[in-house]
Amino acid sequence: LWGLFEVPMPRLAGRMASGRGTRRGAFATGMLATLLATPCSAPFVGTAVGFALSRGPGEIVAVFTALGLGMAVPYLAVAAFPRLASVVPRPGRWMVWLRGFLGIALTATAVWLASVLLVQTGVAAALAAAAAAAVPPVWLALARRHALASGAAAALVAALAVSLPPDRDAAVPDARWQVFDERRIPELVSRGDVVLVDVTADWCLTCKVNKAAVLDRDPVAGRLAEGIVAMRADWTRPDAAVSAYLAGFGRYGIPFYAVYGPGAPTGLVLPELLTPGAVLDALDKAAVTDRPKG
Repeated sequence: LWGLFEVPMPRLAGRMASGRGTRRGAFATGMLATLLATPCSAPFVGTAVGFALSRGPGEIVAVFTALGLGMAVPYLAVAAFPRLASVVPRPGRWMVWLRGFLGIALTATAVWLASVLLVQTGVAAALAAAAAAAVPPVWLALARRHALASGAAAALVAALAVSLPPDRDAAVPDARWQVFDERRIPELVSRGDVVLVDVTADWCLTCKVNKAAVLDRDPVAGRLAEGIVAMRADWTRPDAAVSAYLAGFGRYGIPFYAVYGPGAPTGLVLPELLTPGAVLDALDKAAVTDRPKG
């Protein structure tokens, strides 16, 4: 993206999309556009694809059909209303600036992912993985003839990173939060307690936003301090128990929040984007006990 080196398109892809004006060329162009756009849209469609692949043929077809229609809508809109093409910005120098900005954004993403890996595996493995990611582009920028050697060096460093044992223990949970234990929830509910479960991970940005904006701020933080049993499940590292818990609600991604209590023994699922009102309402509903009068 910074123009230090270019990755050319495979000749086969060029030949497939060269048949302009033909149905085969149009199909190949659309397929190529979808292939190139899929990695960029992965953060948005990952949960949907994971849900679809865990279901039956009907759900798989429905989800992928919706994704395909979403990709096709801009083309269909311009085809139906050609004037829309006039509002699209014309190519110019702004594209160079945008490309540079996207390069900075991707670099920041790489730094963030390295910080997540630091928590999961430790300093040595995180640094080795960062080196494996940095070697190929730097070497390609300096001398393209060393591309093969840089790839081999990166593979060697990456293998070393994977083989290094973790040198850090799991993060110590907040003192206000207990370690998640699904087996304790029925017992706590039976004695009248209200339980809030937070499934989170260090790599989940939405989880961090919810934590900073809602869970760790009043009025929710104050309400949690009034006897609410708060459990936090850390999914930063793969955990079969947490995965099974999510699957029990038909969920395969995070953030995930559920509130239990005498009024909600099976759990009330909260939205992924929390608001103070939604959390407080769920806590109130879960605390209500429906007991027959007399």
